[in-house]
This record gives sequence, structure tokens and C-alpha cells, in this order.
Amino acid sequence: RDRITSFRKSGVKREKPLIQHPIDSQASISELPVAQPIVDERCMNLSEKEVMDLFEKMMEDMNLNEERKAPLRDKDLSTKREMVVQYISATAKSV
Repeated sequence: RDRITSFRKSGVKREKPLIQHPIDSQASISELPVAQPIVDERCMNLSEKEVMDLFEKMMEDMNLNEERKAPLRDKDLSTKREMVVQYISATAKSV
């Protein structure tokens, strides 16, 4: 019973940091849009060849087989560019 009681007490203590998290997340969210346009700007200036090269690398990183790659390759360039932008921003965040 002491363990259960201590669990309940620690649960109450955990609520206090949760109140602070929205403040922390707002600060980090406000920082993200500053970095994001830089990535988008660079990606929008990519040549068609660069987009295609990055698109192929993205599919390799996703470990897609040829059967899965074929329909993606049929997409138009603007769709591929958007996918590459998302891929670059995701890999930039993970580094």
C-alpha cells in the first residue's frame, strides 16, 4: 500500500511540469518557422536534376522496392519537390 500511495503522490508531482510544457513548446515552435523558410528557400531553388537525385536518395532511404518506387516516379515534378522538401526538413531535424 505504501508503494501505491507513493505512486499517487508522484503522479501529483508530475502534473506540475506538464503545466510548464506548453510554455516550453511555444518557445520551440516560435523558433522553428525561422529555420524552416531557409530550408524551403533552398529546396525551391533546386534544379530538376537535383530534385530527381534527392528523390531517388529519399526512396533508397525508405528502403522501397522497385514495385513501390514506380508509382512515385510517375508523380509530377512539383509533387516530387514537395516530398523532397519534407524529406530534407525531416533529415535536418534528426541530425
